[in-house]
Amino acid sequence: MESPFALVIFEIIALAALSVLCVYLITVIVRIRSILTLFEQDVRELTSKAIPVFENLEIITDKVKAITENIDEQVDIVKHSILSIKEVADNIVDFERRAQERFEEPVMETIGTIAAILKGVRTFVARMRA
Repeated sequence: MESPFALVIFEIIALAALSVLCVYLITVIVRIRSILTLFEQDVRELTSKAIPVFENLEIITDKVKAITENIDEQVDIVKHSILSIKEVADNIVDFERRAQERFEEPVMETIGTIAAILKGVRTFVARMRA
């Protein structure tokens, strides 16, 4: 059988090892706690610095959105202006074509008549001299 003295020594060694383990775990837990405290402070600092950045980013995003909407409006105005100019040009071309159709034939006939009259007068004058 085992002696009670050896059993007591094993118990003392086991309790000492357990005590050392508990002290070590306490120091590890204290270190983890300090690391978590530092991490918490870093997160708070990051949050306090990030909030204004996000607010500025939101303002910038709103301004960019307003600018793009304004650009879209300006592009629509330019498109409308170009279409109006094209319509005016088409109207001018159409007016020119209609005016040419209306006036070209009568003017050519009048010029032809005047030319014939002048030719007749020249012939008459030439015969009268001859």
